[in-house]
Amino acid sequence: MTADSLTEAEVREIKLPAPYDDTRMEYSSMAWMEDTLVLLPQYPRRLGKDGSAFLVTVQKEAILAYLNLDNKAPIETGLLEFDDGGLSETLEGFEGFEAIAFAGEQVFMTIETSGGSPMMGFLVSGFVDNARQSIRLDPGTIVPLLPQTDFRNASDESLIVENGVIYTFFEDNGAVVNPNSFAHAFDINLDPLADSDFPGIEFRVTDATEIQPDGSFWVMNYFYPGDSHLKAKFDPLVERYGEGGTHSRSFRVERIIKLRIEDGQIVLADEAPLYLSLNADGSSRNWEGLVRLDDLGFLAVTDSFPGSFLGFIPDLR
Repeated sequence: MTADSLTEAEVREIKLPAPYDDTRMEYSSMAWMEDTLVLLPQYPRRLGKDGSAFLVTVQKEAILAYLNLDNKAPIETGLLEFDDGGLSETLEGFEGFEAIAFAGEQVFMTIETSGGSPMMGFLVSGFVDNARQSIRLDPGTIVPLLPQTDFRNASDESLIVENGVIYTFFEDNGAVVNPNSFAHAFDINLDPLADSDFPGIEFRVTDATEIQPDGSFWVMNYFYPGDSHLKAKFDPLVERYGEGGTHSRSFRVERIIKLRIEDGQIVLADEAPLYLSLNADGSSRNWEGLVRLDDLGFLAVTDSFPGSFLGFIPDLR
């Protein structure tokens, strides 16, 4: 198999209206709340008024209609009021919310702080109030997520919920930087369960989709060449499956990897990654959120590099 044998997917932008396309939104994750796509800003208070906080929402129906038209106008969005229970003010070294997932009316989020050595992550749960269109976290449920490396700005950036078990994934899982990578596991009340194996994926794992009925899901895998400590001399996925044309000419990595849960352990699916066609200008898109869009493909969102950008990625497999 040659290095440029994999077809790369072109990303189609779904324009967000101002101010939700502002780089200050710094989106860090997204998830489906039934048929509502919820985009999580790392700092939900940043663009709120009078200390208010919110998450951004987009309806699936609106997304499907947008993709069926040659539409250059921004998509319609909504807001979900957000009460973090004071966690953004009381957690030492608070550095933002990193991941979100829903299970019925429950919501789960991970938080990153610099209150450890140097980092410390946390998992917290809360509830959705559908009548008030709001989310409130319960600080009494918070549990620590010990980092798996001593890197700055590294924590559990992805989480999934499967049959009442919450799994959280550390972002750096490469063979050299984190040779014994694992996933934290908790029951629905956030009581800890035995850790699960997690595959040695190079670069950064920045978000995960919802679980499919067969136990499979996908993660976003990203590398910015400026993160020199994460540069890999050997990438088993490239060795096995090859890579796309733009990737073969760049150190940048933007790809989606399929995983599955088998007997409570996280394993790689026997399937080639889906590579995204890289920007021709050399800029990296820091994809921080990922969901599945029915059988059509994926939706992904960047944080602030090169801007706050929501995109559709067709599934070519």
